[in-house]
Amino acid sequence: MDEHPKKISNLTWEEFETQTDSSIVFYPVGSIEQHGPHLPLRTDSIIAEEFATRVADQVDGLVAPSFQYGYRSQPKTGGGEDFPGTVGLRGETIQHLIRDTISGLGDDGVERIVFVPGHGENEYPIREGIDLYLEDGGATEFMIAPWWELLSDEVRESVFSDVDGGFPGWPAEHAGVIETSLLMYFRPELVRTERISDDQANRSPAYSMKPAPADFIPDSGSFYKASHASAEIGERVSNDVLDAFVDGIENEWSVL
Repeated sequence: MDEHPKKISNLTWEEFETQTDSSIVFYPVGSIEQHGPHLPLRTDSIIAEEFATRVADQVDGLVAPSFQYGYRSQPKTGGGEDFPGTVGLRGETIQHLIRDTISGLGDDGVERIVFVPGHGENEYPIREGIDLYLEDGGATEFMIAPWWELLSDEVRESVFSDVDGGFPGWPAEHAGVIETSLLMYFRPELVRTERISDDQANRSPAYSMKPAPADFIPDSGSFYKASHASAEIGERVSNDVLDAFVDGIENEWSVL
């Protein structure tokens, strides 16, 4: 999808200028974070980019270059910063980068931007970046659409109906059934199927600790039963999320 004609980075300035007053810009925000021994470090970025590009196709939108780095990985939702390859940013850094990039898009006439987070920890730095922009007088309208929030209860329950223990909650689904299934569907060549494990933390209390006790974090970095993943599940999840995504955009902006 790198050559996709709706990606802003593939357009000339003239091509971009002719579309800014009518197009929604989708802004994927991911991370460079461990996702177990079977998924690549940029799993969150890939998923965000795929959803952004697919929904842009359906609503004739544009796709901004993705923000590849995310807020610091947290022990109970991603394993933390101690895993090799995991590189996190301070929230303040993300806030200002978001504010500056949306300011540039707004100055160019972009009226509507949809943020597509692929990394849960990014949501509040994104919100703060938008608030800083609006406090400075920016006029662009925004939607923040974490893909996991768009997944219907019906599809989520069907995915975990055959999994002993059922749905563990989104924090514990890191590198688990759904993320692995989405990568199997979107980018199967990047999934190390022979390395998939069913590891999980020894305990996961309702509270957090800093520094986190070692038994909060699975040794493999995979937090749930990824062996239940499949490309078929990934396709089902993707279709359901995209339907909800398009419905939300139509409800708010009546663009179709």
